[in-house]
Amino acid sequence: MKTLLLHVCCGPCSLMPIVRLREEGFVVTAFFFNPNIHPQDEYLRRRDAMRQASERLDVPVLWEPEAEDGAVNPVAWVQALNGDRAGGIRCRACYRVRVEAAARLARAGGFDAFCTSLLYSRYQHHEDIVTEAETAAHDAGVPFLYRDFRPWWQDGITMSKEMGLYRQKWCGCILSKGEAERQRAERQAARAAKAARITETP
Repeated sequence: MKTLLLHVCCGPCSLMPIVRLREEGFVVTAFFFNPNIHPQDEYLRRRDAMRQASERLDVPVLWEPEAEDGAVNPVAWVQALNGDRAGGIRCRACYRVRVEAAARLARAGGFDAFCTSLLYSRYQHHEDIVTEAETAAHDAGVPFLYRDFRPWWQDGITMSKEMGLYRQKWCGCILSKGEAERQRAERQAARAAKAARITETP
């Protein structure tokens, strides 16, 4: 059986990757490293949800010291983007930080390969994740295992709800939090306008 280091972004998104990879015969170790998540109370909720998932699935988790301590700095994260705040651009930078850390740890830990639960989400830029992971694999000298976990999207949602895991409402960084809040407000306004039109109809 091959050993695999799975970078995990949160508890709910980790479920199906862990399940599917184990079904393939991999011995999975999770790696929680997500310095993009803030504010800190949100980071702590996601970290705790990952702990719950690891306990339920009996999978070991490695925690980077910075991640374990919850040392997240929103200002530093945004400044590091150098003004590139657009979704696709900033997200790629975010993927890069995490898959590079996973690749280095996989190499240092003697894992046969690494993967990431980011490949589960329908809302992420899938091809950008793959590109960044392949580059990180090449630079670190360790194989990247590509898998498309998106077909099991609903299965993961169902499983996370059954486990009672915390389910976040935005991707991770402070910029995505603002975008998600604006989108929710727009949807609510649209529903309210629609309801008003129906009420006014003779």
